[in-house]
Formats: sequence, structure tokens, C-alpha cells
Amino acid sequence: MRISHFHAVTRLVSAFPQGLKFLVTIFCFLLCLMVPYAFSSQSIVPEKSSAKAKSPTRSDGNVAYCFDGDTLKLTDRRIVRLAGIDAPEMAHETIRAQYYAREARQELVSLTQLQKIRLVFVDETSGKDRYGRIVADVHLENGQSLSALMISCGAAFFDPHKDQHPDFQKHLLELQQKSIVDRVGLWTHLLSLPLALNNYIGNRASMRFFLIDCPEVQHIKPRNRIYFGTLMDAFLAGYAPGRTCHFWPTVP
Repeated sequence: MRISHFHAVTRLVSAFPQGLKFLVTIFCFLLCLMVPYAFSSQSIVPEKSSAKAKSPTRSDGNVAYCFDGDTLKLTDRRIVRLAGIDAPEMAHETIRAQYYAREARQELVSLTQLQKIRLVFVDETSGKDRYGRIVADVHLENGQSLSALMISCGAAFFDPHKDQHPDFQKHLLELQQKSIVDRVGLWTHLLSLPLALNNYIGNRASMRFFLIDCPEVQHIKPRNRIYFGTLMDAFLAGYAPGRTCHFWPTVP
């Protein structure tokens, strides 16, 4: 193709004065070489693939069992963690149950009994946590969110994650703030304990908070530290308890 282009150009410039023929011929020859290359180079540029595979937006199922107040098992054996919340831990091995763990589990059981549910994915990852559990906002048949219901009745607290949709998290935090003010569920007793008057330090990077004398605090960069005068202040600000130096009361 390039040789034929050159011959065509040669015939075209034959009409030019003798002095210009050589310069025009060289210019057109270079142009013929460059134009096809430009078009061919565009055609081989691969399309950019998305950095992360998007998870499905919805999935249906039926609840078979509730492990605690934030985790359930479907009849098809999938394990689902309710997005945006955390509930007190049930007893396991030598660890005693945390305060309000049994009540939280019973609340989730009563909400999901004989119910068909729908999983709505609200994060930007694969929709699973590090334990392989599906993380989703679980909706009942009437469209109500289990995460929202559990927070509204004071059976769980808000658990922020940077990958989850900001509007979803904002809604849960607003529901928690109302349940704290109304002192419903676990907030009635928890915020009346002496530990509620302790000082706490939060980590802006992880949105977790700790007792002020917890060794974990030393690992928080000074610019990421935020001080809370009471336990209620930390929860109202949307921070969740850190896993180390846990202050949550237990039950026999």
C-alpha cells in the first residue's frame, strides 16, 4: 500500500516546476508512510478493563439460620453478613456472650422467620469479607432493610466501612443517633454503666475507637486521633468499637 501511494504521489507532482519536484516528492513520501501507521496504531490499542469486577446488584434467598444479630445462613448454604452493622458477640468456646447478644440474635430470628429475603450489594468490592461471607444489605419482602431495622430497635450498632455506599452509611448512622437519644434496646443499659463515662480515642482512618489507655492507641498516628469524652460521643459520631481492648460487658 505504501509503494502504491508513493507512485500516485510521483504522478501528482510531475506537473510541479523542476526545482520543487524533489522537495515535494520527499515530503509526500514521508506523509504516506506516517498516515497508515497512525490509523493502524489506533486500532491495536486495547480497551481499558475495569479495575474491579462489579458484583451483582441483587440476589434472592431464604433464611435457614441466624448465628447472631448480624450474620445468617441461607437455605442454599450461603453465609451472609448484614452490611453496615455489628451486633454483640454470642458465646463461643471459652468466651462468654456479650451483653445483649442473645436479644440481638432473637430479634434477627423474629424478623427473618419464614421470610424470603433479597440481598442488595452496597459496596465497591466483590461483596465478600475476609472470611468469605457475603456482605449485603438484606431486604425483607416488604422492602425493609434488616440492617436498618436492627439499628432502629437498638439490637446492633453502626459499623462503618469505606467501601460501602455513603448514602447507605449515612442513613444507618442517623437511625443509630435516634435510637441512642431514645435509649432503645442495648443503649438503655450500656449507656448507664460507669464505662460510658470513660474517655475514648478514635482513629479517623479506620473509624474505630478504643479506651484511652488501650495499647492500640499508641499505633494511631497523631493526625488521625480524635478524642471522645464519653462512650455516647463516640457512637454518635459514627465510630465503632475496636476489636482490641474491648470494653463491652459480658453476661454469665
